[in-house]
Amino acid sequence: MTERRQTARLRSLLGARACYNEHRVTLDCVVRNISEGGAMLVVSDAVALPGMFQLEIAQRQRSYNAHIRWRSGTRIGVSFETQAAAEPAGMAQADMESRLRVAERDNARLRSRVDQLTEAG
Repeated sequence: MTERRQTARLRSLLGARACYNEHRVTLDCVVRNISEGGAMLVVSDAVALPGMFQLEIAQRQRSYNAHIRWRSGTRIGVSFETQAAAEPAGMAQADMESRLRVAERDNARLRSRVDQLTEAG
């Protein structure tokens, strides 16, 4: 078999998360090897991931735009977009915290409305 990778992959055992559909869907996975250009992921089941998703590796504080190149059972090979393929995980965390605050506000507003309707009825 001919090696087509442009950079060597390093063996790893990193917890990661595949995120798609505007971060509404996440899937835990394990990064078994990684390089600047890509990685091999292991997922719990042969799940249906879209062809492109965000791969967040908290231990490295990195997030990559990942493109699926191959699949075999629970193993998935991905390549990363080349342009400094990431936002720091801190930025993703700040975005998540902001969305959580908005969701909590909306939830409180809905609870208040339910209470109003319950009292009126």
